[in-house]
Amino acid sequence: MLPQHTKNWKQVKSQLRLPWAYIFLILSILCTIIWFFCGENPPEKLFHDKMMLMETGEENAFIHSAYYYEDSKSLGKNAVAIVATMHKGAVTDLNEYVMRVVGTNSTRRVVTEAKLSTEQDPEESCEYTTVLIQANTVDAMSKLEFETRTGMLELLFSKPKMETPKPVVFCIAPLFAAEQWQSLLTQLHVTKKFGAHLHVYMMTMLENYYQMVREMGELGLMSTQSWHTVKFSQVARPFLEPSRNMELRNPAAAFTDCLLQYKEAAQFVGFMEIEDLLFPVNANYYYEEFEREYEGSMQISALYYQIVEEQSVKYASPDQQSLRTLLANAQPGETLRRGRSIVRTERYNSTWTHYSTQAERQPIYLSEQGEQPHHLSKKAITTNAFLRFKNLQYGTDEQLNATVIPQNPMNQDALLLNEEALKEIEEGIRETLLLPTLQEFIKKLPTEDFYSTKLRECLDEQKSGKGYCVNTKSCKLPNNDKIPCRHSDGLYHSGRIMKPYTWHFVTEFYFTRNLGCYE
Repeated sequence: MLPQHTKNWKQVKSQLRLPWAYIFLILSILCTIIWFFCGENPPEKLFHDKMMLMETGEENAFIHSAYYYEDSKSLGKNAVAIVATMHKGAVTDLNEYVMRVVGTNSTRRVVTEAKLSTEQDPEESCEYTTVLIQANTVDAMSKLEFETRTGMLELLFSKPKMETPKPVVFCIAPLFAAEQWQSLLTQLHVTKKFGAHLHVYMMTMLENYYQMVREMGELGLMSTQSWHTVKFSQVARPFLEPSRNMELRNPAAAFTDCLLQYKEAAQFVGFMEIEDLLFPVNANYYYEEFEREYEGSMQISALYYQIVEEQSVKYASPDQQSLRTLLANAQPGETLRRGRSIVRTERYNSTWTHYSTQAERQPIYLSEQGEQPHHLSKKAITTNAFLRFKNLQYGTDEQLNATVIPQNPMNQDALLLNEEALKEIEEGIRETLLLPTLQEFIKKLPTEDFYSTKLRECLDEQKSGKGYCVNTKSCKLPNNDKIPCRHSDGLYHSGRIMKPYTWHFVTEFYFTRNLGCYE
């Protein structure tokens, strides 16, 4: 027989069990929430742990441009290519570091791993280097972001050019403290005559030279693009001044940007300074010469031309501008140690100033059955060279009357160009100088040098020091209130401070007179 208080005991037992059920339910919900928001599957955790092991500090990176390709000859489908300048000290090896890119379209988001590759002078000690960040993402991408451990960073992106006026494009390094307008006129018309389109990066230029070039761009005579100083508007701690710790004014990043723009439109892209002239002595046009030199080979990464320095003359008066005078007074100087590259666009994705250090390592298989890969390598051109007319002096009337066309310095049996081509180029220069919309600026072009000599002497002195980071920021160039300049500028942005990199970029580009020609 059960005790009379059994009923009461059962009731008490029930009351004791009820709170434990609630506690168990609450704990289950909390665990689910924690797992949902904080849990990582093993591959995710392995990835982040591996990348964290490579991180050595907090540094800065500047994004110059980002491009999205629906279908690229060499980058693949739905490819993203980002040009950046990054400090090398934030990770153990930038070439091995992996980032995550997030592409979004109207229906889904895709996270992919992006590989980094660097382009820099292997003999210099610059702390900042040009980096290509490349990945393949979602189709019809409408939004591009970086994934970081502390959040997402959205990037503005563009689509590459799908057509160009000529099959050959020459990319001109950023014009800095630029005043030798004679070089641009000559480059423009030599390039035009032999079948190439000119793409000029503009950084700092004397006022009327800038106005002339800007108007030429508006007229479609060339393509012009502003190039911006790398600056950080927000940083976590003291940092190395970027312009003082990157090569020159970052031509490698500008050349890589130019290559990515024309990758799908041009057959060949060349990289040079405004003073470097190339005459196709082995053919009538650039395209023909480059095709002939490639010879159908799949193993050539670039055509590598030497640079021969030339001493010659220039004239202050637009009426006296003459390619004949320039060439007839030319005195060959030394052959420089490093040359210039002409590349097939499908074989190059990025480049250093003189050639791509990445392309030289690239393995290729010549057949599906091939077990041992070949490697791309530069082809040294021995029958032609770039002529660098950098140290131009103001000429005399006697020099103006010189008429002899010089021979190809690499082949004394051939002239640089024939009389017909020379006359056509000179006529083109005269026609450009007579354009009505240019007259206001042409009349006020500089008639003497102020920056060129000082800048050249400073850079030459830096180059004599082995392992030195050659740059223009270390040159003590004064601004001159009597010589107004235009300087590229824009609205600078800094993302949230992150490890290993805080990202910086610029929007709303414009040119200003407030910064002078040298900052």
